[in-house]
Amino acid sequence: MLSGYVKNRIGTIFVLFPLLALSAQADALEGGPNLTAPDSSVVMPLVAKANFTTFFIISNVGPSDGSSADPEPVEILWDFFDASGELVASVSRYVPGEGGTDIVDPSAVRSKDEDGALGPPTSLLGRNGFVVVSAWDDEPRLIGNFTVANTETSAAWGATGVGLGSNGRLNPGDTALGTTFKIDSLDDNLLVVLGIDDFGYVPTSMTDGDLPAEDEEILGLRIALNTNATFNPSADEVTEILSASAFFASLESLFPRTNPGLSGTISVAPTDPSTTLVAFYGQALGPFGAGQTFRMVESE
Repeated sequence: MLSGYVKNRIGTIFVLFPLLALSAQADALEGGPNLTAPDSSVVMPLVAKANFTTFFIISNVGPSDGSSADPEPVEILWDFFDASGELVASVSRYVPGEGGTDIVDPSAVRSKDEDGALGPPTSLLGRNGFVVVSAWDDEPRLIGNFTVANTETSAAWGATGVGLGSNGRLNPGDTALGTTFKIDSLDDNLLVVLGIDDFGYVPTSMTDGDLPAEDEEILGLRIALNTNATFNPSADEVTEILSASAFFASLESLFPRTNPGLSGTISVAPTDPSTTLVAFYGQALGPFGAGQTFRMVESE
């Protein structure tokens, strides 16, 4: 499954001031991530370092055109990638058709055959990354959600997985947009950005599952926090060049000089216009958390 070919996505860096450079009324995009309809693949973040863990749920709702009822179990492939982009686990799990569901805990990732027999467990605790869940028959039959739990604060947040394949397709260079409550009022927050290679049959990491070289530039991001205060690029915008296919950070670590008492809009754009990405954000106040899958807009 691993091609051995590492894609270096960092090319000519173009100047982009996220959000400020976006048109006030962005035109509707052709394609883009699918957050509404079933799809043939679903992408979700894996957060399992330190005191965090993630739970995944997938539902097999059958072909989206309703052409046939399929109560028989259907093979679903789960590919887990480390933040580096390396493929670290891959299992096949059968799910009943027409509404069958499956829940996967990263502390014990197992295969599951048609009769429900489980294979040996693999623990992914101690890793951050992402999972790509795909229907073996390539039918747009999957919907998915995830929950990230912080065992220290007893807080949790979740969001919708990104549908890709039959109905969703990422556009190169697009900017991801989300929102945050006042940083200094939060007990927990996490920004997750995934560089996804969406140009093949099934979505994969930007290294095609390989471990990148230590000094290889894989993913470049320009991240900005726009509040109601005057935008100051030196304090409110950062550039991250990574030897990895995914990025995880709190807003405090990214923007220590930004006014923490203001809510704001988060924008994430690739420095290379050929890069395709998705982003998620979770925030919690005490045990009360909320997550979001970022909207995507065309960068100017």
